[in-house]
Amino acid sequence: MRAMLDSAGPLLRTLPTGETRRYEFYIRPIIEDLVAQGALESKKPGQWNTSRDRTIYRAPGGKRLSGDMMDLGYLREAKEAIPVFEALRAARELPDLTLQIGMPTTFTMAFIATGASGVLRNKKAFTDATVRDISGIRELAGDDVVIQLEATAELVLMAKTQPLHGLVDRMLGLGSGIAELASLSPAGTRFGVHLCLGSMNNKARATLRNARPLVHLANSVVRHWPSDRALEYIHGPFAAGDIPPSAKPEFYAPLTGLSLGAGTHFYAGLVHDSPTEAEQFHTLQLIEQALGRPVDGVATACGLGRRPRPVADALMERANTLAAKG
Repeated sequence: MRAMLDSAGPLLRTLPTGETRRYEFYIRPIIEDLVAQGALESKKPGQWNTSRDRTIYRAPGGKRLSGDMMDLGYLREAKEAIPVFEALRAARELPDLTLQIGMPTTFTMAFIATGASGVLRNKKAFTDATVRDISGIRELAGDDVVIQLEATAELVLMAKTQPLHGLVDRMLGLGSGIAELASLSPAGTRFGVHLCLGSMNNKARATLRNARPLVHLANSVVRHWPSDRALEYIHGPFAAGDIPPSAKPEFYAPLTGLSLGAGTHFYAGLVHDSPTEAEQFHTLQLIEQALGRPVDGVATACGLGRRPRPVADALMERANTLAAKG
């Protein structure tokens, strides 16, 4: 949190907690906690060297997985982070800064934990457990927190099934499932949605042929989003792990169809360590030309937690430069 404030300071709209117990391995520590709690047991062992080579889990003893069996740990994370955040916000004199708490969507959690065969059967259990923590965080911190819903499995599926991504969205309820988390959460809860392609070992789980699946999923989320809940931003990835953003204008052309509505910002996940600064600025121009307007913020495609500290520092500096030029 201090590193991001030292680098970006007043340019930040939200400040991530740093996810100190899970930043490097993301969902895996959450799942391992659930095993320790007795909520999950191994069904198909894996090594976790890649997202494909992971352990698949199930509820133990033939039980039906339910939300009251699970503590996902988000509320505990918030309780640890909020005092640090409040002290830093006051010391840096940034009264409008908001704490960001990232949560994988329940489709992503169920998919990673229980595999393709278990995702639809177990999604409700993860939904119940997630909404319980969101409610606790809302009660604890009120408007000082934005919940970032992180949709990795959804966008990976859309990318892999292009050009049938729209059918996959409708069949599996990908966009509507993300929006459902907002409708089930307390009124007034602040949300953002982070669309993602994964980054284990700096390798994405899929790559986009063009921005069309990203645009479709973003629009689907907005279309299903409850009218009495605010969606503050959607983040779209334009890089894929170690693969930098495309330099081809046609890749970004589908962005002309992005329709987020009033009050929802669009953050472009183009910041990458491979291209030059000039190349990155050209990519930003391509994105904005396709959108027909400036983006509302810039970011990396998949956060900073899995990158070495010098790389993360360089990426934050690159983001600062692009934000200042944009």
